[in-house]
Formats: sequence, C-alpha cells, structure tokens
Amino acid sequence: MAGLAGCSFPSDHPPADCSDEELVHESDADLDQAASWPSYQYDSANTGHNPEASGPKDGVEVAWRYPGCTEAKSGAVVHNGRVSAGGLVVDGRTGRTVGGEWDPHASTPTFDNGRLYVGAHDLLALDAATGDRDWTFETESDSGGLATPAIEDGTVYTRGQFDDPTIYAVDASSGEERWRFELDREGLSPLAVADETVYCIDETSTIYAITATNGEEQWRRSPSVDIMRSIPVIWDGLLYLGAGEGEILALDADDGSDVWRRSLRAGFVGSVAVADGTVFVPGREQALIALSASDGHEKWRRSVSATLAGPPVVAGDLVYVVAGQTLYTFDVSNGDEGWQFETRAILFGDYQAGGINSGIAVVEDIVYVATAPGDLYALQAQ
Repeated sequence: MAGLAGCSFPSDHPPADCSDEELVHESDADLDQAASWPSYQYDSANTGHNPEASGPKDGVEVAWRYPGCTEAKSGAVVHNGRVSAGGLVVDGRTGRTVGGEWDPHASTPTFDNGRLYVGAHDLLALDAATGDRDWTFETESDSGGLATPAIEDGTVYTRGQFDDPTIYAVDASSGEERWRFELDREGLSPLAVADETVYCIDETSTIYAITATNGEEQWRRSPSVDIMRSIPVIWDGLLYLGAGEGEILALDADDGSDVWRRSLRAGFVGSVAVADGTVFVPGREQALIALSASDGHEKWRRSVSATLAGPPVVAGDLVYVVAGQTLYTFDVSNGDEGWQFETRAILFGDYQAGGINSGIAVVEDIVYVATAPGDLYALQAQ
C-alpha cells in the first residue's frame, strides 16, 4: 500500500477547505533535469537512500504546493525535471500540471526508461512526459489494488492486495505477463527486488524469495514474529525486517537464515532505511534508533515527541522520518534533531484528512512531499 490516507491528526493549524484551491507558487524550485528519485524508497531494494542528494541542511521553505484535493495514498517520484504522484505529472520546478491525474487509488509510481508504472486496480504504464497511458495489464482478479511496482532488467514486478495473493512479473515494454507466483495468503507491503530475486511478505508473516527471471521459489521463512506490515529492505546481501514485537531482523538474503536479531524496547518497529552501513529504525514508542547494518549493535537512540511512522529516507547528512502531518529530520551521525516541517490538513465535507504519505523524495537540496489529502509540496533550502 505504501501510503497513509484518510486519517486525521492533531495540528496547531486549522484545516483548509480545498473547494477553491489553486496552485501556491512562491518560487521555482532549483531542480536539475538529471536529478532522480525514481521509485518508492528510491530503489527496488527499498533502501530509502539517495547517495546523490545533499538535502536541505538548515531548514526549508515552500517553493510551491500543488492542491490535488483528493484523498490519496501515493508518494512522490522525481524524473527528468518532473514530479509524479499516482498518475499525476507536474513540472518539478514550478508545480504546474503537465498531464495525467492523481488517482486516489493509485500507488506510488516507479519511473524507468521514459515510463511511469503505477499499481491501481490494474498495472498501468504511463508516458512519463505526458501522463498518457501506454498500456494496461489486467490482473483478472477481484483485488482492491496492486502494490507499488518495482522494476529490474526490463521486468515490472508487483503484487496483489486485498484478496489477491499473487506476484506478477510483466514485460516493461509490452505489458505482457512473464510469470505469476501464488502466495499462500495476500499481503499489503510492497515487494523488493535485488540480485535477481523478488522478496515478498504475506499476512501470515511469511517471507518468500522468488527467482526474478522465472518465478520459481528459492525459499520461504516464517520467523516467529509479526513482520506482515514490514517492507523488505535489501542491502549488502542482508534482508532487513521490522517486527511488531519491537524487534529488528537481519536475514541472509540467499537462504533466509538469521544473521542477527535485536530487541529494541521501542514498541512496534516500523520498516527501515539503510545507508552507508547504518540501519535507521522508527519505533512507535517515540524513538528513532540507528543500528550497525553488519551486526545490529546500537549506534544511537533519540527520543522523539511524536509517534514515528516508517520507513525513513536518508540523503546527505540527514535522515527524514514522518509523524502524522510533520516531517522530522535527524543527523545521521548522532541523531541530533534538525529542522521539521508541518503539512496542512484538508476538510472534506464534515471531516478532515491529514498526514504525509509514505514515500517522500529528496533530490539535490529539495524535498518533495505528498500528503493524504492530495497536496504535493516542493520544499527547498532556506
């Protein structure tokens, strides 16, 4: 699902009514055409780390805010000077619409070779320059939607959600099915692809490893903790998983065996980000924790005056993590708290929606943020 939609969060600011909203344009964002955040959590391994970005260091201001005025679950991606959320494409510098539309049921898109791949009821391939549809892959199921796609070596991988326990592999050029794999049960979290292997978790907390080229099962593992909400993350041959019991697991990506496991005393542990040998773990009991990626020893821990929702992302010297309507930043080396930014809530009739969708994008010194009530922000360094 990779989103946070239709929720209401406390805020010091009254909610806005989007009935007559227009684009708020304070300034052009200084976006280079080559800057890229092509997929949910940056890459198909879900590391959440953009090694090319510096990120804003000392605070941000709004360059522009696009008002989608729709309850949405998609995060943002950046490609060729444009920003996309769901099927919407806007100019990354100005925020003005280029094409497409923000389907409230659409996943965070994945960009590759001039196309956006979007999970909705079906798998959609859109022209990334215009938002026009190139092809549609129909699942022929009663699924409520497909998860955020991953793409590797010309194949798009996605999974069914809500009554569709299937992994689909589809040719990125033609939309033709290459293979499908039936899980024992359905699940919600996006899959990961690394080293010619697809990793996927079902609602029984079983993790599957599937050969990417032919759909054959390599191994499966049920690690006796609740990982059904975790997003698999692959880094340097290890598979990282957050568990509902407050544990973090590192498994050997080749066979699923334990490499290390740590109890963090932080309540429910969310999905993680990994960068430069450090695993960043959001704990629901108001803590952000940094662990060694190789052996799990704790590097630092910071208490936070908010309930964090993972997964974080990392760019430059900062780790970014979401709590409700607010984006927080922390120093990657010691956990010192940096700047924060609060998004707005929106009134939809007699109720309000707010919250940042999972899947922010950091390129150069710009942060793109999509929210549950359909705002898309460009935040640039002050």
